[in-house]
Amino acid sequence: MSPSSPRTVLRRLGLKPEKARGQHFLLHPHQARRIVAALELAPHDLVVEVGPGLGALTGFLAEQASRVVALEVDPVLAAYLREELFPQEPRVEIICQDVLRFDFRQWAQDAGTPLVVVGNLPYQITSPLLFKLAEDKQAMSRAVLMMQQEVGARLTAAPSNKDYGILSVLLQYHFAMSRLFSLGPSNFFPPPRVTSVVMRLAPRPPDPEARDEAFFAQVVKAAFATRRKTLRNTLAVRAQALGLAAPEVLAALQALDIDPGRRGETLSVAQFVTLSNELLTRREKGGG
Repeated sequence: MSPSSPRTVLRRLGLKPEKARGQHFLLHPHQARRIVAALELAPHDLVVEVGPGLGALTGFLAEQASRVVALEVDPVLAAYLREELFPQEPRVEIICQDVLRFDFRQWAQDAGTPLVVVGNLPYQITSPLLFKLAEDKQAMSRAVLMMQQEVGARLTAAPSNKDYGILSVLLQYHFAMSRLFSLGPSNFFPPPRVTSVVMRLAPRPPDPEARDEAFFAQVVKAAFATRRKTLRNTLAVRAQALGLAAPEVLAALQALDIDPGRRGETLSVAQFVTLSNELLTRREKGGG
């Protein structure tokens, strides 16, 4: 595939890259192979590809996996992939669907095996999709995802780092994550204004474990609701939304030896888990 190929194909299809859909097409096969290699595919794997675009990864995936389910929201691109690139490839199934509506759990259940997920994520859906994958982590064995470098930094940020926030805490709770390599704008057509990073995510059993993951997420979001404010002015102020009274929140912090004058961004993932468990216990006692 020459660097001009995406431009040529898109022109022939009467398409222009859509900024709203975050369409930036990978140019170089050797970079596509690096991404596929990072998945460490086995012959029995079922791969879900997010946004195959012009199929830069899809063919390489099909060479190594038992089946590739490619989710393309653009109907013209989906038709191109289905009718021109892979009309005779039984291992590739093109589905014209928004990945945020895709039922990962049902597909894994029907296949009898966890899914492998890969894709170049449009910025607009990166966070929603990551949260969806966290909810559906039992349905997947691993993921290799390309995203904007700033999002990758948020995923792996440590407490007290400027990038540490809700996404950091909730994703680190569910996954072991590592940064594999970066790709500059020249690797794409059209070139984005930012550098992309390829990340590997692997579900892991949380330690410690939140007794109620939905409540844990509520606590984390409340703590970061106003980033520069202290826990006294975030969690305690929002106690009612958590089903508690402000004194109960302050008592929970004291019981765990967490200074209410600290900011949420200074708490580790483990501290957020133990705090949410303590708050939940106090809420249950109050309700009883």
